[in-house]
Amino acid sequence: MRNIVSFATSVLLVFTGEALAQSPDSALQSISPDQQAWVNQSCPRTLGPSLWSSCINREVRALKGGLPDLSKFSESDRNWAHRICPSSLGPSLAISCLRRESNAVNAGMPNLTQLSSEKRAWIQQSCPRSLGPSLYKSCAEREVRALVSGATPPRRQASPPMEQTAPRATPRARNGRRADVFLIETSHNDELFIINGEKFEAKTYCFNMEEDDEVMFLDGSPFGACASATLLNLRTREKCEVWCE
Repeated sequence: MRNIVSFATSVLLVFTGEALAQSPDSALQSISPDQQAWVNQSCPRTLGPSLWSSCINREVRALKGGLPDLSKFSESDRNWAHRICPSSLGPSLAISCLRRESNAVNAGMPNLTQLSSEKRAWIQQSCPRSLGPSLYKSCAEREVRALVSGATPPRRQASPPMEQTAPRATPRARNGRRADVFLIETSHNDELFIINGEKFEAKTYCFNMEEDDEVMFLDGSPFGACASATLLNLRTREKCEVWCE
């Protein structure tokens, strides 16, 4: 008898939870028109019922959690964060990105003023600000530690006379491919790809992206230092939009 009562209670809880669950359309009505437009842009109905519903609920939850407050930062730092976390990422990814970048800015950037101009230039070459606040901060701190431990900048060499400069050849990898061409090492379910040892996830689906296909990065980074990237499959000549893990 106790087992029957327990089972009935569980069933009741399940149906009660389903009844209380908010439908995607209701979730959309609970946010502002501007926010609705942002969510609808990020969750097209072409995803199909299940993926669309999941996408809508995820994006609405992210918006209800609120956007990070960047008003206390300088205009240049605000622009820096927004450039790395564009609204085209969609609410959940953009908000998560902005929180990560604002935390990095709030913690403070490494102080390079105590370094020589030569060492500062070396770090800035290795850690461009295009990485965004969080990656730049991590990179610069790592490089400063290396300098403190004794690393020395490369010596500048005089440029050869113009008449002796040979034309630059197209860069090649060791295996004969161009250095800016990468193999798809793993392709799973048209959604997940391992390229250059990094994980990339399709924004929707990337069909006909097979293992050993060669790709070029039209946008983003093959080293995963990006929020999103655009790949060009050199076999099919088709583009693929992915998130960088």
